[in-house]
Amino acid sequence: METSGQSCQSLEGVDMDTVPMSAEEFKDISDIQQEVLQMVAEGEDKNTILISLCKLSESLLPNSVASIMLKDEDSGLMSVLSAPSIPEEGHMALKDLKPGPGGGSCGNAVYKNQPQFVKDTFKDDRWADIRHIAHDFNLCSCWSMPIRTKEGEAIGSFALSSFEHRDPSTFHKMLLDVSAFIVGVVLRRGLKTA
Repeated sequence: METSGQSCQSLEGVDMDTVPMSAEEFKDISDIQQEVLQMVAEGEDKNTILISLCKLSESLLPNSVASIMLKDEDSGLMSVLSAPSIPEEGHMALKDLKPGPGGGSCGNAVYKNQPQFVKDTFKDDRWADIRHIAHDFNLCSCWSMPIRTKEGEAIGSFALSSFEHRDPSTFHKMLLDVSAFIVGVVLRRGLKTA
């Protein structure tokens, strides 16, 4: 993970929603689904599955890190469940994150139960309460999708954070959606922990 002192690049002038998904991108998402759900079917442990999902997702967005956060049922606060490319100090910085309007992309995804696409974490009001984390770890943009129960309740988030200021394309939005859905399936199946 990058550290503070690095500068973020801006990908300006491109409306990412107008960029259609290619056949290759559809295949990339299909391959992730197949690989991870095969692990689920074979009874692989939960941690291994989630680490694999994060790394596969990162491979499809250069200069990014993936994270899965889960809300504690008792406290209502969020903490990192899996984020293999984020150092331990990053996990600790995000520990006990309170969902809310200033709680970053993940805190807002759970609070609003809606996807959150933040292009500039250094300026966006949704990062007001944790702006120091964006600066400390050079997280320039962060896109987060709620992880939901069967009943549709937001219990966590799947996120891709980038070291560039950027908007997600249609492909990235689908990648986030599919990944969050898979995490929900894994959690519902109650797979063992390694």
